[in-house]
Amino acid sequence: MESNSFSWKKLALVLGLTLLVGIGEYAVAYQFNDGKITQKVIGMVFLGMALPSVFIGGVMRMFKPSLQRYFGIMIGICLTIGLLLILS
Repeated sequence: MESNSFSWKKLALVLGLTLLVGIGEYAVAYQFNDGKITQKVIGMVFLGMALPSVFIGGVMRMFKPSLQRYFGIMIGICLTIGLLLILS
């Protein structure tokens, strides 16, 4: 039986997964923009980093609902940072 208490280890693992996605997206953006990375491009990378968490969090809702909150936290962080970078 899994505990419903908050775990920093699980949050760190989800953060690591999100960072790996972000590194891949940054590399693709760098390649397609001929090395020109602006603030808005970085904002879009952060918005893209939220997308896998949406899908994985949705699947986790069916199998392990207690893990969904960690993906929700990452979605919130990535969307907030992305929108701040795009709109500022």
